Order: sequence, then structure tokens, then C-alpha cells
Amino acid sequence: MSIHNITALLQEAGVDRVYVLGSVPPSPAYPYAVVAPAPGAPQVRTVDGSGDPAGRFVVQHFGRTLESVTDLAALSFAAFDGKAMPVPDAPVAWQEVASAVYRDPDDSGVLAITHTYRY
Repeated sequence: MSIHNITALLQEAGVDRVYVLGSVPPSPAYPYAVVAPAPGAPQVRTVDGSGDPAGRFVVQHFGRTLESVTDLAALSFAAFDGKAMPVPDAPVAWQEVASAVYRDPDDSGVLAITHTYRY
């Protein structure tokens, strides 16, 4: 799936500012989200060795207040968790990992939440 498809799905879900990793402007307006593919993610295998590779992507949410960053993460969760992805065979995405709210050490006062989804 194209990272631009993920960006479009987030915008449709109500996330006003979404950037692809590496394209965040020097002084972005908050809150915003950053999406990135998870290339080289390990294949998902069962104990008997069967299974298929999984698609993965990461959404990072940034805000200046607790409410803004948690609201953004909630929009992301609603957009992807349990939803069919717009690719052949329409696999369903599930949230695989979610971080707690943390303060970005590179930017004073910025809070962040990171979600990883697989499909």
C-alpha cells in the first residue's frame, strides 16, 4: 500500500495536518501526524512456521497539549484499527503497538504518541 494512501485515509478521518516521514516543515503547526512505512518488518509466522509477511506502517502524533495529541491518536485509531485497507484482497489493519504519551526530547513541550499498524 502506498504511504500516500495512508495519508489520505488520515485526512479523511479528520487529521488536518499529515506529513510523510521526511517532509515535515521546519516549524510545523500543531497538532500533526507523520506516517511512515515499516520496511523490512519481520514476517509474521506461527509456531509451526506458516504465515504470510505482514504489511506495517507507523503513525506518529505530535501536539503541544495532552488533549491535542490524544485526540489525534484517537482519530488515527478510528481510521485504521479493524478497517479494510484499500489494496488487493482488502486486508484488515490492526493496531500492533501503541506508545504511551511521551515528551519529544528534541523539541521542548511537544508531546507524542506512536502507533504501529499491521495489515
